[in-house]
Amino acid sequence: MLNTIRATRFLPLLLLMYPAVSHAQLPNPHKHLNPHISRMRQQPLQHLAVPRAAPKIAAANVIAVVCPPDAQALGAAMCGNVFVPLDREKSHPVPGTIPIYFELYTHSAPGPAESAILVNFGGPGGTTTGDGGRDLATFVFGPNLDVHDLLLIDDRGRGLSGTIICPDLQFGNTTYVQGLVECAAQLGPTVSKYGTGDIADDTDAVRAALGYQLVDYYGGSYGGADVTAYATRFGEHLRSIVLDAPFGTPGAEAESRFGFEQLRAMYEPRMVSLECQRSPNCSADHPFPELEFDLLVQAIRARPVEGDAYDANGNLQHVRVDESALLNFIVDNPTGLFVSTGEVLAAGRSLSRGDSLPLLRLGAEGFFSLDFLNYGDPTGFSIGAQFATACADVSMPFKWKASIPERIEQYTDVSADLPPLYFAPFSSTAATGEEFAFFPWPCQYWQRPSKSSPIVEPNGHYPSVPTLVLTGDMDSRVPHGEVVKVAALFPQSTVITAETAGHETIGFPDCASNLMSEFIETTQVPDTSCLSTTATAWSAVGKFPLLARYARPATVDPSGQNGIGPAELKVVTVAVAAATDAEQRGIIGCCGVGVGLRGGTFSSDFNNFPIIITTLTDCAFAQDVIVNGTVTWVFLGSFAADLTVSGSGTAGGTRVAGDGTGWQL
Repeated sequence: MLNTIRATRFLPLLLLMYPAVSHAQLPNPHKHLNPHISRMRQQPLQHLAVPRAAPKIAAANVIAVVCPPDAQALGAAMCGNVFVPLDREKSHPVPGTIPIYFELYTHSAPGPAESAILVNFGGPGGTTTGDGGRDLATFVFGPNLDVHDLLLIDDRGRGLSGTIICPDLQFGNTTYVQGLVECAAQLGPTVSKYGTGDIADDTDAVRAALGYQLVDYYGGSYGGADVTAYATRFGEHLRSIVLDAPFGTPGAEAESRFGFEQLRAMYEPRMVSLECQRSPNCSADHPFPELEFDLLVQAIRARPVEGDAYDANGNLQHVRVDESALLNFIVDNPTGLFVSTGEVLAAGRSLSRGDSLPLLRLGAEGFFSLDFLNYGDPTGFSIGAQFATACADVSMPFKWKASIPERIEQYTDVSADLPPLYFAPFSSTAATGEEFAFFPWPCQYWQRPSKSSPIVEPNGHYPSVPTLVLTGDMDSRVPHGEVVKVAALFPQSTVITAETAGHETIGFPDCASNLMSEFIETTQVPDTSCLSTTATAWSAVGKFPLLARYARPATVDPSGQNGIGPAELKVVTVAVAAATDAEQRGIIGCCGVGVGLRGGTFSSDFNNFPIIITTLTDCAFAQDVIVNGTVTWVFLGSFAADLTVSGSGTAGGTRVAGDGTGWQL
């Protein structure tokens, strides 16, 4: 039975995250691996020194390795590889094996573990063990390590499990399309051997080799596909399931190939509306947010905006904001915890009045190009592994047997035949492009696969296992509607909707992550009262006033004894807005240094994080009010400011000092 609980939450933190195949047809990838990999010396199990008692392993295909320093620091009891067949196809398999890397963190109580907790944060293409994965997993599920073990496994092709390294695509040495073609050709006959079905078989091979009868499985985002594949094959070994914004078979096998993209595109206006409704400023200035957003999309489609603006690091960029940019780089830009989502309506209102700067700035802050994009260390994230899995899993709007030009034609025909309002308010052109349709579009250029192992086999059975499903109502990556479809497949699922949370609620600490840990401990849905406070990280903006007199006056003293008139209260509004704007851009950018909306500079000191000190020098949120001074603030909390204002809008200089929680703007 599918139950639904609706809850709310607060966002106290910002989560800063994000062996070669053994046959002669692939180039040697070891030259591209992290330096520590070459130092990981394989050795017999009995010679491995571990900080906690490791289980007794008898399986011959388990080879222990020296744990990476970060894993040792977190108390890993064992690290190793389980060797599995590269190709499980019974007729004419590609020969060879692939090492599946794991890290084991054991429980503290005496006696055997009640289960092993498996974790997959999604991607696909990302490591589970490295690049912050082990830190997050041990943090969230550390409370369970009294009677449970934690078993982290890198999926095949990722992390330290036979990393797929396509140099030109990975390191941005060529165009996106050319890199895709080269990568698929490099993988050759193994190109379809990285499907999620094979990953489920690998996972169970590690479980069996380490001797666990029961596991609890957390899957976030595309990790939901991992859990689905495992559950429908090895459900008898599952004790409980936690799904967080799960992608699964409804999206991968949609009858209309663009059904998943349709849900995402249609949820974008909903995100903007929710963010606005929760802001006193935005809700007052934009009483019909979805209608206003629809009109903005139509206006940008008809007449794109082009000009110069500074990005969040203070670099001047030439920007063109068209419908695709609005969809891909502005509305759903997660950087800065919905800053762009909360500013797009106010930026659109300014544009309608001849002021394009706020919208151009959003474009400059969000834009990126897939061509020549360097994804960095492939053991942290392998772009080749991403498409080796996704192109094997997801149904496509073209025939695999077709040539690339024929696939492009078929893809174009299918998207052109969709109803006119299928992606409303966006057009089919924007929603089926390379950025938004991120799985089907690139796979046009992927090599024709041989038979792959699907997420769910034709006769797959969803087990009746306690299942907790979490979704954020500000998530358009895997929207609520998609999450509910996935949850409905699991007979004992309960859905919790976390208000003001984005994609993967585990990244919006502590409440949701605590619920996950408690659920694994008891297999019962925990008390959700910790989700009782509705708050967004940054309140949505009502307007970007060109001059102070167009601002909404602040309310600084409900008793009316402050002695400040309406004009001064409007100056307070733009002064505090300049300080808040600098705080936001300090988080969005890399270095805490940037340029004010209409001039001036700011710098932020993060040395005592979460306490941050931001210094403003001649910053202007409105053209006629210049702001100098400092703001001391607790990340996503209140701030204390000592600001000096000047400029024609102030009719002389005065000092504005106050506690950020006192301003009502």
